Amino acid sequence: MAYASHLSPDALNSLKPGMASARTGMDSFVNMKFTDAHGEGIKFAERALFGRERKAKDRIHWQFPYDKDPKVQILMGWIEEVAPGLGAFGLNKFLQTRERGALVVNADYRMDSHSDVPPFDWLTYESAVDTRDKLIQESIGFYDPAMQVIVFIFLPSKTRNSIAMWRRKITVPNSVRLAHVREIELAKAALRKDYPVFVDELPPSTLDSPRPRAAKGKRGFWGKFWKPFKFKVKWS
Repeated sequence: MAYASHLSPDALNSLKPGMASARTGMDSFVNMKFTDAHGEGIKFAERALFGRERKAKDRIHWQFPYDKDPKVQILMGWIEEVAPGLGAFGLNKFLQTRERGALVVNADYRMDSHSDVPPFDWLTYESAVDTRDKLIQESIGFYDPAMQVIVFIFLPSKTRNSIAMWRRKITVPNSVRLAHVREIELAKAALRKDYPVFVDELPPSTLDSPRPRAAKGKRGFWGKFWKPFKFKVKWS
């Protein structure tokens, strides 16, 4: 199955209110119409993304090669082809929500059975925290929304208890960014200052590292003869 792009002369208007209607340097990017999944794409992976029965590493798998599944491979190629338009779409999502987030696409889901274009969800930082996945949270919390758009692609297992996941970073076109400098500045100024990462387990290096020992001070002259008393207290 191949993915196709639908072009619309009125697509720019569909980007409001996040992007202004100024057309300077934007037509070539925003004429491509992308579909909002309104949470439907993520719904098929709720247990895998947000479940508490298992740890994040057992629910979300990052190491699978994307070229092993034809649907994922084709989707990856399509994302690369439409990257400029997707960059404009992702920036618009940021300006609309005034929140850091990432575009998320389910490689196994279409809103219309006759459509080849995948719909995208917008995963905010607040929702990303519930995944307890370190990479998802860091990707959303520490990117520059004026320069990049984070895209997560996932493929659910048959049971929907786990997903294979991949990440792509899309560059926002310069002309789009420059046309909305003021809007971007206002949106970034309203962002929270800190983006802590919440995980359900610490890495082994943190758990197994020995505690540092306090340096032994040299005893003075009287220290050689004086030792502190030790009292044993018996609780009744």
